[in-house]
Amino acid sequence: MMGSESIVSRPLHFFDVPEVTSLSAGFSYNFFVSDEKINESGAEAVNGNLSSRFLRKGTVDTTNLNARIPRYVQLDFGVQDTPKSILSTRNSAIKSTRNEIKKALDEGKIYTETQAAGMDFDSYIFSNEQLQTNLENFFRRRLASFGEEEASPLELLTMLSEESEVDSDLLESLLPPSLKYDGESASPAATSNPVEAAFFEKEKRQYTVGVLNTSYSPSLLRKAAEAGNSLRLDDTTHKFCSAVNTLQPDLNEYVSNAEYLFDVPFIDMELTEDATFVAQADVVGFVFEKTRIYNGKRYPMSPVIAVGTSLRTAYDSEVAYGMTYEYSARTIAKFRIPLTDYDTGEVFIGTFLLSSRPAAVAKTTITEDRRPEPPNDINFYYNYDDDNLSVTWAPPVNPQRDVKYLQVFRRETTADPFQLLVHYDWDDSVIRAISKEAIDPSLMQVTTCMPTYYIDPKFDKTKTYIYSLAVIDARQLTSKYSTQIKVSFNESKNRIEKEFISYGGAPKQYPNWFLKENFFVDSMKDSAHSNLSIYFDPEVYTLTRGAGNDIPAFCTTSMDPLSKYVFQLINVDRLDEAQINITIDESRLENTTKSKKSQFSSEIDTS
Repeated sequence: MMGSESIVSRPLHFFDVPEVTSLSAGFSYNFFVSDEKINESGAEAVNGNLSSRFLRKGTVDTTNLNARIPRYVQLDFGVQDTPKSILSTRNSAIKSTRNEIKKALDEGKIYTETQAAGMDFDSYIFSNEQLQTNLENFFRRRLASFGEEEASPLELLTMLSEESEVDSDLLESLLPPSLKYDGESASPAATSNPVEAAFFEKEKRQYTVGVLNTSYSPSLLRKAAEAGNSLRLDDTTHKFCSAVNTLQPDLNEYVSNAEYLFDVPFIDMELTEDATFVAQADVVGFVFEKTRIYNGKRYPMSPVIAVGTSLRTAYDSEVAYGMTYEYSARTIAKFRIPLTDYDTGEVFIGTFLLSSRPAAVAKTTITEDRRPEPPNDINFYYNYDDDNLSVTWAPPVNPQRDVKYLQVFRRETTADPFQLLVHYDWDDSVIRAISKEAIDPSLMQVTTCMPTYYIDPKFDKTKTYIYSLAVIDARQLTSKYSTQIKVSFNESKNRIEKEFISYGGAPKQYPNWFLKENFFVDSMKDSAHSNLSIYFDPEVYTLTRGAGNDIPAFCTTSMDPLSKYVFQLINVDRLDEAQINITIDESRLENTTKSKKSQFSSEIDTS
């Protein structure tokens, strides 16, 4: 018989700490600070756990938090455990502190489930957290293969439809919603669709955890990275590079005696006289491994540490505007076990920390796209001494404090485009955003704060002008036009006259979007009558919108000499019609505002 030799394998330690699930990262932007693009210092009171000053009776005081912290990331998560937890000896008396966990992290004294499996295996998480972004990148890579760099995704789909037999509507339905418009939507009425926003919510929660042999994982991941057509190309490439860096050479040696030892790094060892001490364990906190992504490169950051057993929300204020951050969470459990020194017989209580496998990565980009509101309370005053026009306004409601530019526009008629009169700039950002508009340098004026008036030196008393204003924030997001008002000079009365032209809210590319036009003429039906009496008895003369804009309830001849109200009477039986033209004389109204209803009939001229 041929002899055989049995080689003892390495021992495999099994740990199962409750794992973090459904990790999501949501960014909150509250207000502007000048160094927000480079400052990652954050606030100690909003780092992991919230300080007590941001809590009210145990709940988060969101109003106070948002008023004091310029920006932060909120990390929401759940915890999943097996039906029969390994932490069967849980003891709620076991606590930990942030400093204790941080010190153990810095010294490498937190044992992980992956380390328990030895150096031969590593854990990988494949999730759909970035499914929407991955789909967008996938479509962009495929569409870029056409070689048409100037074409939009929709134009490329049209080309593909013409070259194939696939219907263009079907191709467009497959396109992610964010690729259907380039930049700002051309439609001024376009708003965020909650259905599209939640389109991938269910799919994003799916993930798979796998353990791969460290000797084979590089070759397995390399095939997916080289193919270049995977939805998770970026994530797979990152995992492949990490697998190559952690690959250990096969020394082909026997297992040493040291590898049989339960070599867990203890953070504390205390002598006890209680020989009947029972092991204790409980979850004491959570560690969120943080990575900054900038220009396609990943930079490890200091982890976010949150302490508590029942905690399900953590916060991170150490973020800079414009950056992208990835978070992966681990549960931290604390164990206290009895140890015996066989030489002396003394009993010790050893304390060590054990972390679970990492959760699926949650990614968030620190940007906001809230458009600023235009200025309000616009008014006009004629300067008789200097023969020019003063335009005044009130600053817009801007809780984010990020409005940094203001523009004054003017045009003569609604058929003309607006012309920029002045562009005020008081942007104090350390790193300024590139302007999206081509502005004549001669029209720029640098100020230290937002101005509230403008003097138009080229106001011509023989012409009429339509004025409107707009503001731009630090991200170069522009507001819509403010209320548009026509200004003219009445030579006979020696004063300026103002006329409301359009509500505020028209986009810059469509200044006439909200012109005061009556597209739906009022109509009513009547029968068996031969006489008609018309009375003018207004309940109000002026309407005021929520933004403070005054709108006339009716149009008089003093506002527009050509204004009139037309009543069209149609006989549907005989197919005959007649019209009654009515004008309203405001000068006669002022003398009879206290008259009875019947007297108003004489103020209407019919023809």
